[in-house]
Amino acid sequence: MNCHETQSYQTERQGELCGQLVLPETGVVVVGHGTADPVGAAETADIVAQVNAILPNIPVELGYLEVIEPTISMAVDRLSACGCKKIIAIPILLFAAGHAKKDVPKALQEAVARQGLSVQQAEPLGLHKQVIGLARRRFCEAVQGCTPIEGGSEALLVIGRGSSDPTAEQQLWGFVRSTYSGLASVAKHRFAVSFVAAAKPTISEAVKQLLHVDDDQLPVKRVVLHPHLLFHGHVEKQVDRHLEEVASKYPSVEWVKVPRLGAAPEVASALVDRGLSCLNIRN
Repeated sequence: MNCHETQSYQTERQGELCGQLVLPETGVVVVGHGTADPVGAAETADIVAQVNAILPNIPVELGYLEVIEPTISMAVDRLSACGCKKIIAIPILLFAAGHAKKDVPKALQEAVARQGLSVQQAEPLGLHKQVIGLARRRFCEAVQGCTPIEGGSEALLVIGRGSSDPTAEQQLWGFVRSTYSGLASVAKHRFAVSFVAAAKPTISEAVKQLLHVDDDQLPVKRVVLHPHLLFHGHVEKQVDRHLEEVASKYPSVEWVKVPRLGAAPEVASALVDRGLSCLNIRN
């Protein structure tokens, strides 16, 4: 596998299936985390618009967990007013941590209870093939113009948002293996993971680990930082601040940052697939 391979972001089967799909008295709430960052909010709204376009016969509403409106409760109220009695909630979350396991279910249950509706919550995006394919493409885009370096002199640092959930590091390593396993261009890279907050190791700790070399090892000349993030916001801003710090501290090392996933069609397609799986409808 190499950086020139591409992956279709929406199968013909999904398009055909969703174009004809009718679910009586059922509506979809796409759950966003919520951000005060206007770019991140616009990216979230863009993804929801794409989901709406993929599901033309099913009402779709955006509901944020926190920070900004419309809230999850507002989204449920709108669907109830349209005659919906069953809600399919699709969280725009990468992994199963505190928000997916506790906060979102709590907010959903409170919202549907007031209206007398039922709700099913889809799984987070996790290691969905569309997300993995997009993450791999983002990496390839970032390193496309880089000058080749002698094998063993490059390192890859994958950065997660961070969570107190004990499986956070395990889930991030699962993403690393799924994204980079078999990718020829990183076969000799040193790998590490880190987190912006709430989990260890920190970015600074991981960078120090990657740059430490034994006498028989080549010094690291390039570090590719891959923040596994969906949208722009305060977490990416923190990553950028860390990048400025390490670039200043280690000026002899070339630092390359992989772009976030963003409002790509692959994300919308994966979200719809998670929602269909929640209903035992397979593409």
